[in-house]
Amino acid sequence: MLRKMSVDSAHSGTEFNPQSTQLILPETILSLMLSHATTTYPEECCGLLLGVFQEGQKAKRVEEGKPMSNVFQKEERYHRFTIDPKEFMEADIGAEARGLEIVGIFHSHPNAPAKPSQYDVSHAWPSLSYVVIEIRNGKPVETRSWVLKDDRTEFVQEKVTMIGDKIG
Repeated sequence: MLRKMSVDSAHSGTEFNPQSTQLILPETILSLMLSHATTTYPEECCGLLLGVFQEGQKAKRVEEGKPMSNVFQKEERYHRFTIDPKEFMEADIGAEARGLEIVGIFHSHPNAPAKPSQYDVSHAWPSLSYVVIEIRNGKPVETRSWVLKDDRTEFVQEKVTMIGDKIG
């Protein structure tokens, strides 16, 4: 059973404004995501971003990236993904044990733009970051982060702040 998110985690009220959110992403985690997208090409990769919500929900600081298995039907993985439910639960439980939460999901779009598809809109949760990696001919081209509006009609682009790795 998945744990309930606390009032201070993910979106829980009406003041959430996706246009004022940001994802704080270490360069090494971006590299991990790009590597996962490259190795799974021409299929979509997928994974979780674990971290903490800051300033209410205005900022999500990523502490870990967890590549996941895409278990969508093999013949459709070039444009669809589903995270393995068992891996998702294990990652969620492990994150909670370390004081982290799932703050986002990443996936690639092989030979397609780094923006959410209509399928992504219909399967997303408001307040989480959705990082989409455009990968063409096996090479990453562009990476953008998005947040689903509360009314679930569309995504809005989210600011990404890149940070170096911690020292010590």
